[in-house]
Amino acid sequence: MKVGKGSCNGTFGELVQGVLGERPFLITLPIPTLRSEAIFIPNITDSEITGSHSNTKAIEACKKLLQWFDMKGGGRLQIHSNIPAGKGMASSSADIVAAIKAAAHSYSLPLTEDIISAIASEIEPTDGVMYDDVVAYDYIHGQLIESLGPLPPFVLIGIDAGGIVDTIQFNQLSKPYDWRDRHKFLEAYELAKIGIRNKNLSSICKAATISAHINQKILPKPYFSEFERLSNIYQGGLVIAHSGTVIGILLDANDPSISEVFSQISRQISLIIKNSRIKPFSYFGGDVNCKEYQFR
Repeated sequence: MKVGKGSCNGTFGELVQGVLGERPFLITLPIPTLRSEAIFIPNITDSEITGSHSNTKAIEACKKLLQWFDMKGGGRLQIHSNIPAGKGMASSSADIVAAIKAAAHSYSLPLTEDIISAIASEIEPTDGVMYDDVVAYDYIHGQLIESLGPLPPFVLIGIDAGGIVDTIQFNQLSKPYDWRDRHKFLEAYELAKIGIRNKNLSSICKAATISAHINQKILPKPYFSEFERLSNIYQGGLVIAHSGTVIGILLDANDPSISEVFSQISRQISLIIKNSRIKPFSYFGGDVNCKEYQFR
């Protein structure tokens, strides 16, 4: 045994979330600069796994991991994360995944994404963040539907509109999707799939906007129309946390004028929100090295 380490990225909501027929699904939007980092310190003299009270779900995940492999042991779990909680950015899922990876590393267990998924979904609905690439994922049953691949280069500018959403309670609510919504989810799924395969961010933006529109009647976002207007002007896509509070605009990082577009949208958002307590943030990522932009 050794001190184990594990990490997991957060998300900026989801590209798409809804149903395929009757099956719940989401398409992930991983943000590598949002991270949960876990350290597992084994203790051969104790069978208990301990840690901060705020990490009870992650501790439970470590216990389930050892049970999965019929292992006896204990230790202490430490987690450090820059992912805001209750915002739809996969903070809890990332903690659970990072903790499982750290405990597996400590005990040299042969971990797979499918094992992580099965354990995580026993604790709560999970966000598919155990997979590095973008995936279509059944977040209720913890099952991979399809791996879609890495995103093309993108810039994301967004805000947290405020408040907290209890994801577990939200996922227990019945969603009033009609036949039009179900058809639109299929369209959004195909658009996202084609966009990722062909490195066409425009198609991905269309998929995200379709899904955001449907979700607006379920969990309305403040500033929705204003963000949609900006995304239309600058040929981007509207991205939200379907069970959270963040809303943003997805842009093509390969656009030759992206720096100017970024600055213009930044100024427009600052004028729209008119609230010093709401701090906009931005990310750059995709199948290139990820870094965080300074929002100005």
